[in-house]
Amino acid sequence: MTDPNKGLSLAEQEERELQQAVAMSLNQNLGQQETGVTTSNKSNFGRATRDFYDEGAWAMTLFNSSAREIIISPNPGDRKRVEGEPAFLRPSEDSLYLGGLLTILHSIPLAREALLQRNKILSNYGHDPQWWNGQPINLPKIVTIQDAHDGDTDWDDIIYETQRLVAFLDITERSFGSVDALASLKSMSTYDSEGSIGRFLETWQDAAVRADPGNQLATVFSSKAYKRPLTVYDTPIHKDFFILESFVDPEHGQTLYDVLDRAIWSDRPGEELDDVWLEHVGEIFTVRLESTDNTKPIDVKIPAVFYPDRYLADFRDFSRDFRAQRLQEYDGIFKLDNLINRFSASKSAMHSKGMTLKETLEKAASAVSVTLPKSLANGANGLSLSPEAANAEAKRLADELREVSSKIDDKLKELVQRRERAIETLRGYTKILTESSDVSGKTPHYKYTLRGVCTDPHVTYVLRPSDHTEMADNEPTTVDEWQWWRISFSTDDAKARQAELQKSDASTSRNADVIGYTARKVREIEVLKAAREESKNVLLIYANGNAMNFREEPIPPPLQEFINADNAAFDAEFKEQASAEDAAGRQNEDSSSATRQDENTEMNELAQDGQRGTTPAAANVNVFDYQVSSFGDAADSSQEMQERGGRALLGQSNTAGPVQYSPSTNAAWNQ
Repeated sequence: MTDPNKGLSLAEQEERELQQAVAMSLNQNLGQQETGVTTSNKSNFGRATRDFYDEGAWAMTLFNSSAREIIISPNPGDRKRVEGEPAFLRPSEDSLYLGGLLTILHSIPLAREALLQRNKILSNYGHDPQWWNGQPINLPKIVTIQDAHDGDTDWDDIIYETQRLVAFLDITERSFGSVDALASLKSMSTYDSEGSIGRFLETWQDAAVRADPGNQLATVFSSKAYKRPLTVYDTPIHKDFFILESFVDPEHGQTLYDVLDRAIWSDRPGEELDDVWLEHVGEIFTVRLESTDNTKPIDVKIPAVFYPDRYLADFRDFSRDFRAQRLQEYDGIFKLDNLINRFSASKSAMHSKGMTLKETLEKAASAVSVTLPKSLANGANGLSLSPEAANAEAKRLADELREVSSKIDDKLKELVQRRERAIETLRGYTKILTESSDVSGKTPHYKYTLRGVCTDPHVTYVLRPSDHTEMADNEPTTVDEWQWWRISFSTDDAKARQAELQKSDASTSRNADVIGYTARKVREIEVLKAAREESKNVLLIYANGNAMNFREEPIPPPLQEFINADNAAFDAEFKEQASAEDAAGRQNEDSSSATRQDENTEMNELAQDGQRGTTPAAANVNVFDYQVSSFGDAADSSQEMQERGGRALLGQSNTAGPVQYSPSTNAAWNQ
């Protein structure tokens, strides 16, 4: 057995024994004893359990050689904000929709003002050149003894980081930033990356109320719902919420109100109506819809103008009346569906082949016309009829079957028409208090307009001031003064943008995909269509008139200085790139110059050797398959060489005669 201590010095042996003793105390495996799978032929990766491994028996390999890394373009020009385009926040792996949410909220004046929290401004927001890409900024802070005792010293970090992001969207020279630093806060930790937006709004409000209890802007994102128990004497149950979330069952033709009716009221036939209402709807109202079928989009008609009046306390009694009437219509539709199914489905063996009752009767009538005359003529069932009588009986029976089929068909049409009328009545209930000119005689008062949509984590639709109003002193108020934008951030968008700019980045690794963005103007009808058809998971942000009519003010000076520093860091990227390109250009020029100098030196040496070896009998010398004329005393030392086909190799003057190929000096060319 080989001594493992052989060749080691005394000090090394003592060190080895000490390590073994420590390892034993920690119950680690030593020497040749290993743990793992021993009966499988597959390779297994685990911790190293030996002190020595033969290099020829193992090697480190890539986990997936075909995997591609996704990187942000190293070229700052690809990340520079284009004039007229809105800046945005890219999606985060930990908080999928948070970037899109903040991008949209920044375009709502009241939401922007609330997130700025002007009553809690730092004198210095720090700086990190990679903050825009998600690097956190950690600043020293003064904390109270109570906060330190509770372990809650970071409660206000969410306010400061949100302020940085709002200021970034205001005046950055970059095209996009990141919410990674915000998502990485301890207060933002959540197991559900899609639920991070609700977590953010709730955590932000808690911090904002704590920082400035009297500031009403701290609660602009929250709404309050009430539910009264079965007895009127019990205290109603209430719940504050920031996002109204609902699953959507696949049903073509339904509207947002249909979905919210089920989410808020949950009315069911045969059950007593719940007394549920919204006591308060926030100035900014957020809705998230998710399809129950992962293969299909939500297919819900999204209104550009939303009225929550039907759910408010002012219309509780009125809503209960039409809710009860609607349940009756649902019950009638349910009964009609059962009748339609009874008249449609066949109980015969033909039904297993997908045939309806009407089709079965038609098939039976056709079969009777053919088979019954023969059966009756042959005395089937103890009857023996003449061919004429058998044909007449078969015709009579076939006509009866067709008559029954026709009656069933007429009944089905009647039932379907009744069902359509019932559905139309239901749609009428859905429209109550949802339009300014309501047929019910009740006019809705609380108007909300759609301000943004996220159809995917990387796709955001946002309504921004039009180009001609962004520089105006007054906030835009009319519809024409706002413009919808579609912002998408993906590898496909990077390719599309580079194709548009007709450039490529040769420095990108072949095993890496560059991720980039596109931003383009779209019409409102395109936004509503995308919200309905693009995705199975949609985020909708509405805002009321108070939120949109709020007059915006410039960001506070400390935040202005913070973004100015970030813009300066971005400008430094351009300077570094220019310096690197200049250095690379000079290096290439120096390399080319050195190459030309070496070639000139070599040619001069060859020319001098040719002069020394020239005899009167041999005026020309062949050098590497080229015929070089002898260099006379009167000839210039700068000569021109030409390739076999006449192409110049060195750009020198041709004061001497051109180089000519001499077949007689190289037999290989004659083969």
